[in-house]
Amino acid sequence: MPNQGTAIAAIGPPGALAVPDWRAGSALTAQGLRLEQQYQLQRLRRHLRLVHGWGVVCGLNVVSAGDRDGVEFIVCPGYGIGPCGDEIIVTESYQFNLRDYLWTKPLQHTVDRIWIGIEPSAEAVAWRPAPPAPCGCDCDDAREEVARLADGLRVVVWWAEPVFPASQSDLCSGATAPCPACPETCGLPLASIALPSSITRG
Repeated sequence: MPNQGTAIAAIGPPGALAVPDWRAGSALTAQGLRLEQQYQLQRLRRHLRLVHGWGVVCGLNVVSAGDRDGVEFIVCPGYGIGPCGDEIIVTESYQFNLRDYLWTKPLQHTVDRIWIGIEPSAEAVAWRPAPPAPCGCDCDDAREEVARLADGLRVVVWWAEPVFPASQSDLCSGATAPCPACPETCGLPLASIALPSSITRG
């Protein structure tokens, strides 16, 4: 009979997700809770991506904000599933300015078009006092750290049309469809915008 106290390395198929083996009396650590959260999140992403597929479910139109320079745009409320299986929800109009993304333009880029997408992000919504610096060199300054995060989103831009793996499924063949490959980007494409002259001249 094997030694009950001997640690045995976990063995699983490629891509298997790790999850804490919670037991009565075991330590409840931040690392274990983060692993539990990651496990649940990855399972949800995999379910959405493989079972439902990704794309815009409703809304998420990109429209001009009507400014004189033509650089302000709005992502309308809506819901979608990102290429990596992330839920993306916009509950109210989200405005952005194309000038905020000009620094990402590749050198010698000549195309006068930009592709717009969105991806989820975690936004800090609450803070708490941070513990004292271990070196004692914080000069008695008030310090805070993030205490709560909320679902948020950010606009992503591409200076070339984003390419996603083409579906290899043939519904008429009767064969089981292969699992889609993971994309190189997790941003959900929404629109292609011709850059206004106020930007292309600059």
